[in-house]
Amino acid sequence: MRVVLLEDHHLVRKGLRLLLEEGGHRVVAEFATAEEALAAPWEADLVLLDLNLPGMGGLEALPELAKRAKVLVVSMHDEPAYVARAFQLGARGYLPKHALDQELLEAMERLRRGLRYLHPSLTEALLDGQAEPGPEALSEREKAVVALLAHGYTLSQAAERLGLSVKTAYTYKQRALNKLGLMDTPDLVRWAREHGLA
Repeated sequence: MRVVLLEDHHLVRKGLRLLLEEGGHRVVAEFATAEEALAAPWEADLVLLDLNLPGMGGLEALPELAKRAKVLVVSMHDEPAYVARAFQLGARGYLPKHALDQELLEAMERLRRGLRYLHPSLTEALLDGQAEPGPEALSEREKAVVALLAHGYTLSQAAERLGLSVKTAYTYKQRALNKLGLMDTPDLVRWAREHGLA
């Protein structure tokens, strides 16, 4: 796919470009502001859009962008109001920034096939803003790390059991916390026990 990146952080854009090019996609333009993107003469299949932009916000720019390409929102905002509004304004998919790289490529493939994409961690939140996400919000690796922590293993012990580095296990733990809207490991352990993972 030919992709436009609309993201105000240079390092994030660079990381996305590398990931997309590894996945066989072509980045045709990069912009740090919506004003630049709307004024430029580009042609693309997809726009990866951050909502937090200086000047005109991503939601404000979304209807015009959606006239020119399919729009996949990639945002730190996972509140139901943001997600619902983005789809109302023309987004074809919504991915939180804590998602895995493979999930981004999966979302893009769904949009390429004419489907829409909503990250699993957002589904429950969109249906019920107060509902606490269930285990289906987590990837298998995230669930495995959380379950071992809930069984009393330390992070380094959990990493060893799963054949992961401690850094990788920590990343999975942090992603689980973010997806579930929890603050720390004790919250994660409580959640795991309440949802049958321990």
